[in-house]
Amino acid sequence: MSDSRFSEGFSPISPDSDLGKMMEKIKGIDMSKMTIPQPSYSTMLSQQVAESNRQMEEAMDAIQAERDRKEAAEEAYRQETIRSLRAIEQNTANLYTLVDLISKSNEQQDEIISIIAEVLTIAKAKSKGEAKSVYTKVMGRITQTIKDAETLAKIAGYATTVWQLAQPIIDKLPL
Repeated sequence: MSDSRFSEGFSPISPDSDLGKMMEKIKGIDMSKMTIPQPSYSTMLSQQVAESNRQMEEAMDAIQAERDRKEAAEEAYRQETIRSLRAIEQNTANLYTLVDLISKSNEQQDEIISIIAEVLTIAKAKSKGEAKSVYTKVMGRITQTIKDAETLAKIAGYATTVWQLAQPIIDKLPL
């Protein structure tokens, strides 16, 4: 039973055969009305829970990152506050030392007051060069004028402290 419409070795299926009868039944099925099974409720719920967990983890990570940032900022603030308090403490100690020096150094009292005033002119310098020049000049004057080693060390320490305190301002001045 050879048919010229088919390749050699192939023949049409007889409608009376079992296969033909099954194919006739399939012909009557309307595939357009077939629905694809939807995922089960538990599968959808599991997916939603997984998504909620992922979003919650992201939110927790963001909260932890913000907490860490705030802690770092607070620590930096604490360190700056401690540094400022130490500078205030040192300045207060320097003031006590200067008042003590002036009151004890009767023979050089006017000279010490003049040097202290000159040290303070470092802070009013208009340029880096002027500030450096005033500092160098005042340090030279201290070493030439003050004979007592303790007084010399205290006034030189005071001049250095003023220089260091004025440094952030001096660094912003033109050359």
